[in-house]
Amino acid sequence: MAVVGKSVPRLDGPEKVTGKARFVADVVNPETLWVKFVRSPFAHARVTSIDFSAIETMPGVRAFLSGEDVKSLRGGNLYADEPILASWDKVRFIGDKVAAVAADTKEIAEDAIKLVNVTYDELPAVFEPEQAAAPGAPILHEEFNDYRGVQKQESLSNVVQSVVTEWGDAEEGFRLSDVIVENTYTTPRVHQGYLEPHACTVWIDEEEKVQVWMSSQIPTGRRPHLARMMGIERERLVINPAHIGGSFGGKMDATGVVICYLLAAKTGKAVKYVMDYSEELSAMNPRHPATIKVKVGATSDGLIQAWEAEGFFATGGYAAYAPVGELGGMLSTAMVEPYLVPNVRINSHQVYTNTVPGGYIRGPGMMQSVFASESIIDMLAKELGMDPFELRGKNFVQTPKDVKATEHWTPITSPESDKYQNLRLNEILQAAADKAGYFDPKLPNVGRGIAFHGQGDSGYDTPVAVRVNSDGSIIINTMIYDPGMGTGTTLAQVVADELDVDLRRITIEPWSTEAGKRDYGVAGQRGTRVATRAAYEASQDFKKNISLLASELLGWQEDSLIIKEGKIVNRSSSEEVTFEDIVSRTGGSISGEASIDEGDEIPYMSFTAHIAEVEVDPGTGTVWLKRYTAAHETGKVVNPQGFTAQIEGGVIQGIGHSLMEELIAEDGRILNQSFADYKMPTQRDIPELNIVVLNSDIGYGPLKVRGIGDTPIVPVGPAIANAVSDALNRSINKIPIKPSDVYSDPHS
Repeated sequence: MAVVGKSVPRLDGPEKVTGKARFVADVVNPETLWVKFVRSPFAHARVTSIDFSAIETMPGVRAFLSGEDVKSLRGGNLYADEPILASWDKVRFIGDKVAAVAADTKEIAEDAIKLVNVTYDELPAVFEPEQAAAPGAPILHEEFNDYRGVQKQESLSNVVQSVVTEWGDAEEGFRLSDVIVENTYTTPRVHQGYLEPHACTVWIDEEEKVQVWMSSQIPTGRRPHLARMMGIERERLVINPAHIGGSFGGKMDATGVVICYLLAAKTGKAVKYVMDYSEELSAMNPRHPATIKVKVGATSDGLIQAWEAEGFFATGGYAAYAPVGELGGMLSTAMVEPYLVPNVRINSHQVYTNTVPGGYIRGPGMMQSVFASESIIDMLAKELGMDPFELRGKNFVQTPKDVKATEHWTPITSPESDKYQNLRLNEILQAAADKAGYFDPKLPNVGRGIAFHGQGDSGYDTPVAVRVNSDGSIIINTMIYDPGMGTGTTLAQVVADELDVDLRRITIEPWSTEAGKRDYGVAGQRGTRVATRAAYEASQDFKKNISLLASELLGWQEDSLIIKEGKIVNRSSSEEVTFEDIVSRTGGSISGEASIDEGDEIPYMSFTAHIAEVEVDPGTGTVWLKRYTAAHETGKVVNPQGFTAQIEGGVIQGIGHSLMEELIAEDGRILNQSFADYKMPTQRDIPELNIVVLNSDIGYGPLKVRGIGDTPIVPVGPAIANAVSDALNRSINKIPIKPSDVYSDPHS
């Protein structure tokens, strides 16, 4: 019955495609009120007055709140710098929430917010991070050092965080270099593109418990912060599971929940908030736009001697959604981790700007960093007269001893360790080249581009329980609220194998936070790394518990018992009994449980080589993506179908970011606030996709697995840009690539 390692359809697939699945936006309690927000039309301003008189007697309007009702109340994932409603403080971007209205219907609430009269005193605004970081720029957060969770500043500025990472001596490395290249690269502000917008419902039940359904991929992580802002004991707050209609990192927050709670407390009714997509695209947490300057030096034979980079990331009006802490300024050492570079200096800055706040999206910081690094590798190759394939191969790290340990990768350096990783960088690059026909002859205006990337998996904690009922059904409990990656299916595969049962007997039932379990959430491609191990250990605990009961009830020697085909078998007598028979004798169910904490070490890196093939028309600026190859090296693959789908999905998202997607801002205002104007890839935009997966027995836990969530999206931008550069014989240093970047005047 072994199913680990085999392609298995998603367990949640049927209910999702038939419309039976209950998403957060579907949760409606009786007499639920709807919330809409009054939002700022100014990028930087103080609210001088707010007048609700026009809606005080409006039919269907039940309650409203201004900043004065939530004064000094700020939220945030790590840095708590965002006012719940900004009208007691000041607004810091166009779309900042100023007031909230609850009404019987969404339509009434939408009409009501148009009648709320707000006056503003406009302040100087700053939109670009380098401008905002400069001395004399208007300070956006005068009380920064008073905020919860922040790293305090010695001298107040708009720089949220600066991080310098260095080893060796960069200046000496450049002195040793025969060839030095430098360039500036820019990446856009893009939305995660999930199908279901942010949504939440809050209801205070008869026992005064606050029942919450919300679109968040880290429910237990948000619970303490929500309880603090609500002013209630954590035990009173129950976050209930529901399907999340996509996230890609964009739903790490708890947007709208506190306001809904306050309005629920005020009205005695359930309160619901669902963002519309104009709000999502103009006022939520897209990928941070970045400007990255890179300088690289190498000897004439192609050995890189020095690497210097400085990056500026527009955090937006608040860092409440942003990667902070260890991710710091966001410019990642992923730039150089696949390469043996002796002298490195990376300087990175996250900066407040009067723009929409940036947040998490697959590969935060890495996508921007690797676009710059893999693009300049090709630029260096051209300057050296060397093929980009050869240059990369010359500079790859060969053994873990070559690696400079960082927060992204701390490899085991002893070959005797069972965690030692044999690095296969040249092998994966060659596999990609072979599949892509990289060295085949090319027609005019056709180009091929390579990009390489390595990424590790986050660890930390995850609980899983396995329960068998008297009817033979098997329930897996988890704290992972799966936003669409198929984690539940991989857990079921592990349990099915360990209990030797048919996969169809298994159902996934996420816990609510009332179960009291702690989980780090869905992030950093950790689900497979941690949750499959927890499922394995919970299965072992169940087997131990049911074997002990069988021994006591039947008088069998426990050490003679084995599990086979969903039964306990006595090897001494060949007698056997089903799980459900033993369970029925207990009058309840039998469970096994495990809580796993993988810690914060990342000993393994998964490497990938992507190759894009394009055709360009310099006369019109058109780019056709003809073929795309993605070769990935990993551990054991639990579900090949799901693993390949993650690669394909990441590549498709990356194609969008590379060739069409961009939230266009003008003086802080997002101009393309609908999917009519914010173009995302459709089937017609997707070329032939070739996927290569190189398995190994190097990975985490007893199953030797590694993750795949973020890795596929990161190299897409530079692979496509390098292919276009190859076709045009000139550098492309920004994405998305537009016709104006490709067009060549035949008369010039």
